[in-house]
Amino acid sequence: MRSIMFDIILSRYLNNRKIHAYLAIACTHIVQAAIAAPAMSEEISGQHTARESNPVRLYRTREEQREAGLKRQITPWLTVSGLVEGEALFEEFDIQAGNATDSSRSESAGVQFGFVATPSEWVNAEVIFEFDTEDNQVAIDEAFISLEIDEWELSLGKQYTPFGVYFSSFASNAILEFGETQSDQAISLAYEPIEDTEIVFSLYRGLARNQEQNAGEWNWAIGGEFWPHQDWSFGLSYQSDLADSDGRLLDDYNGRYGKQVAGISAYLLWVGHMLEVSVETVAATSSFKELDADRNKPLAWNTEVAYFLPGSNVEIAFRFEGSQEIEDAPRYQYGAAVTWRTGKFAALTIEYLHGEFEGALATTENDDPYNHVNRVGAIMSMEF
Repeated sequence: MRSIMFDIILSRYLNNRKIHAYLAIACTHIVQAAIAAPAMSEEISGQHTARESNPVRLYRTREEQREAGLKRQITPWLTVSGLVEGEALFEEFDIQAGNATDSSRSESAGVQFGFVATPSEWVNAEVIFEFDTEDNQVAIDEAFISLEIDEWELSLGKQYTPFGVYFSSFASNAILEFGETQSDQAISLAYEPIEDTEIVFSLYRGLARNQEQNAGEWNWAIGGEFWPHQDWSFGLSYQSDLADSDGRLLDDYNGRYGKQVAGISAYLLWVGHMLEVSVETVAATSSFKELDADRNKPLAWNTEVAYFLPGSNVEIAFRFEGSQEIEDAPRYQYGAAVTWRTGKFAALTIEYLHGEFEGALATTENDDPYNHVNRVGAIMSMEF
């Protein structure tokens, strides 16, 4: 299955020499890892804790995705890991006026390389490189140095703020991921007084700025995660400027605002023997004065239930999510996804989602509102 997916990615999606080279390296490492690793058990137990990734998917959050890979030790102080993915999505939109429909299809592939250097037990540096066929260029996703002493850890560099966690068992991103925020200049301080509590404070330079400023302002975010029991956890987070998020809510205004609007987020996760349930929300605390009244106070939530089929390497997940006042996003969206752990280092996810729109938040190029959308997507992930 892995060789077939690589053939599809190489022959159909990619026409760039750089990515051919990256994928050749990835294929070599994957083959070597498969030969060297012990045979995969025919059954994966669904048992895991709230702090561990589920046993079928390679990752369940964006942070776990960035940390995916086999972490091969190159030198006593340097480890390298990687992730390669091929993704396809087909969407069909129903237009409110008449019986007209609109459709789109997208295909992409990407490679992620992670490097972690630990010159001493209390100093480490991490760099994550990404290449995606949509952008057709190599980018640095994260690059920071960390100093760790006892229960404290200080990180400086390009990194994500501790706003939201974004659990998902689907190929497509949940609507609430508009809140994820990346900054080129950030200082984060993590405090873990006990094993079941972690609090992170981040001071970062954002892209959005006051109308009277010529450069992005320094803002802050704080997030806490708590594991009262191995079966469940919860988290809360706050960010002083939601316009800094990757959703680029004020992009039409060049990121300028008259007044800052903060964001809040919360999640609850429960893990049973063969079941996993997550509920998460992201919302603005007040309205953006620059935006129209029907889209100036964004809110989104996502609920997912994942069930691990006994005696197999298969997970079935169900999603029910919704949003308010988010441009191009459905009011409600629901569907199912099946993930198959095709090998020790690979997983395939196939999904179907149906979304219902409300008002004129999502329209055609002629400003005709959409009524609903049907989405079919798939993603193949392989770590090396």
